Amino acid sequence: MFNVQVDENTVNEMLEKAINERVDELAKQKYFMTYNELAEYLNISKPVIEDRLIKNGLKYYKVGSKYLFKQSEVDAFLDDMTASMTSTNNDIKFFNRLKEVSQ
Repeated sequence: MFNVQVDENTVNEMLEKAINERVDELAKQKYFMTYNELAEYLNISKPVIEDRLIKNGLKYYKVGSKYLFKQSEVDAFLDDMTASMTSTNNDIKFFNRLKEVSQ
């Protein structure tokens, strides 16, 4: 059997350092992205975002004339969009969400 002794102060210092590093990472993350940040994040142009994503239901928030996007909502929207694509039908430029028709 092994007898391991752990210095409680060292463990506490290591935990505190790890927690502080993660808190710093989270503090640097933005809640909203601007149009330009979204275009950079997705590596696509603003017209494609407008024509293919917003027109197909991507949520946005408007503050004055500024459009803002939540990264989590963008990611969820794209996950949903790409889930319906196939290997031959996978171009965002041609994506159109089918509108539900109520009868």
